[in-house]
Amino acid sequence: MEDIERIKERLDNIQGVEPIITSLRTIAAGGWRLALRRVGATRQYVEHLREVMSVLVPLIGPEELQRNHVAVRPVAPRRPAVVVIASERGLCGAFNDIVLEGAERLIAQQQLQAEEVALITLGARATNYFRARGRPLLMAEALPVTRVAPLSLVQHLSGRLMELLEAGEVDAIQVVYSPYEGSVTVPPVMRRWLPVEASALPNASVAWPQPIVETEPSLLFQGAIETWALAQLYQMVMESAASEQSARFRAMDSASSNLAKVIEELTLAYHSARQHAITMEMLDLVAGAGILRGSRERGKR
Repeated sequence: MEDIERIKERLDNIQGVEPIITSLRTIAAGGWRLALRRVGATRQYVEHLREVMSVLVPLIGPEELQRNHVAVRPVAPRRPAVVVIASERGLCGAFNDIVLEGAERLIAQQQLQAEEVALITLGARATNYFRARGRPLLMAEALPVTRVAPLSLVQHLSGRLMELLEAGEVDAIQVVYSPYEGSVTVPPVMRRWLPVEASALPNASVAWPQPIVETEPSLLFQGAIETWALAQLYQMVMESAASEQSARFRAMDSASSNLAKVIEELTLAYHSARQHAITMEMLDLVAGAGILRGSRERGKR
């Protein structure tokens, strides 16, 4: 009876966990789809901004761009800041391990070329990882726990990073994140965010008729480059979110399959134990009846 009760208790506990795992899998699937839609929309938006800048850049000239816009100044980074994007919580398989171990390698390579590297983290897992290793952080931002990061959060982060760049606290900003490559978690990449090399700006596109620009091109370009930088950062955050939610969905799907197997095995074990207990009780009854019958026969003699 003790085995039956123990198996039944374990079976009830696992069956109670199953709806939670299923809910987490459903939430991850929804977040995955949402992040992918935002990645696609952001890419289209960035392309439209490139078309706008391709008209403005020839009207301003490279020298004025580099002189008046901190986001376009050519520098050899000596005090770069590295933004590491991870997740806010776990339950996403090896996603954080792959991202953070890869980030360590990329940061080590950056330290060989720079005098000082400032660390900025996005997501509690990255923050806790570097703080546990005694690494000072210039900035640490949290991500939403139950949903994909909103645009307002990335706008706030982009504004603070631009302030650091304009104040001269850092001279370049690199972003380490896991790009979305389908339903697999790939090692992170380091991508230069700001400043943008003037040679990397879009060239004038062949268009007819040429657009009429009445506002000061430099002012238009300032707004365009800030919006373009925000869109680029938002795209990287969304790609990281898509990779994270994809990893979480796979982890929860695997856990759900394993739970189903364990429940099936425990159910069979429970029924087998019950049948064994019933069989033993019947044997005890038969043995007891035989003893009573033997006693009566001896009494008659």
